[in-house]
Amino acid sequence: MDASCIGIDLGTMFTTAAASNGGRSCIRSEVGFARDAIAKHLIGEDIVIGELVNKHRQALSVVRPFEQNSLKLAITEDQFRSIVNTEHQPSLTAASALVSHTVQSLGIPSESEMRCVVGIPAGASIYSQRLVIDLIEAVTPYVAVVSEPFAVGFGLGSEANSSIIIDIGAGTVDYCYYYGAFPSEQDQATLGYGGDHVDEELRRVILETYPDAKVSETAVRGIKERYGSVGETMKKTIVELPTRDGRSNKFDLTELVRETCVGFANKITNGLAKHISSIDNDDFFIDGAKILLAGGGSQLHGLDEYIQQALSIGERCEVSRIHDCKFAGAMGALELARSLPEDGWQFLSNFKPEVGRDAA
Repeated sequence: MDASCIGIDLGTMFTTAAASNGGRSCIRSEVGFARDAIAKHLIGEDIVIGELVNKHRQALSVVRPFEQNSLKLAITEDQFRSIVNTEHQPSLTAASALVSHTVQSLGIPSESEMRCVVGIPAGASIYSQRLVIDLIEAVTPYVAVVSEPFAVGFGLGSEANSSIIIDIGAGTVDYCYYYGAFPSEQDQATLGYGGDHVDEELRRVILETYPDAKVSETAVRGIKERYGSVGETMKKTIVELPTRDGRSNKFDLTELVRETCVGFANKITNGLAKHISSIDNDDFFIDGAKILLAGGGSQLHGLDEYIQQALSIGERCEVSRIHDCKFAGAMGALELARSLPEDGWQFLSNFKPEVGRDAA
């Protein structure tokens, strides 16, 4: 029987997947649980995923299972034991439902043998890796985990050779020196700060500056995505928001958005400089290298030029965005799953941590 291969990028904001049958899926990484029996009756389901979450949001308890890097980054042994030994743990239940729904959406025949490669943060602990593997193994027994930027690089092929890939997501910024082989620990790094943290910071400064304004997390995210920029020029950001007296008013958020985005760009750049200094490879030189920006955060206007100027690398090094920030991680993971020979699966399986389930 021919195996069906799957690549999955478990994103903090969106989960994307691609399969060897041509199927693709992009689902918001949130799961809605009916608040009560009335909500369940009106909705017709206990659990909803995807567009139905927005349709029934007020009647749901919405869980983003990977929010604040939950489950897939720096889980400790005690946290791992608590999660797996707690009945009806919300984030784990939500993550399991999301993974199952994602795989089902790809249209793979149920009798097909499935092999899956999953992208995770470069700095994921062994306990986070084990949790992710357990989630996927509930759907398919053949699972391998790799760092998200490495999956992106593998999908790009020769274009990514001798480059540093920066995968900028909602939960983390991940760095990987890509040279066509599985990266060592020194070749990768994770900054535990991403687009979600930018949204929190922007919302905080807006409410501090304009105490009469009301602005939700969703509204802040929309403002950032529409107006966010670290370029030399920035369009005026005049936004109408509800106020605490029940009316609405227009607020000038230009400098607040600019300063918050520049702060994020500085974190990315400082992390990159630290990562470059940690690369222990005689073949790596910044001159002639490429820095490739991936992930949703790579779309921040002016970020590529900002990095070049901040590191004073100018003509020495090219900084550019990859062509597909949405599916690059999933497509790279799929390509890896399709390309791996049996000994390749054996190699990646050696990285699966063996972790006990019972509480000490």
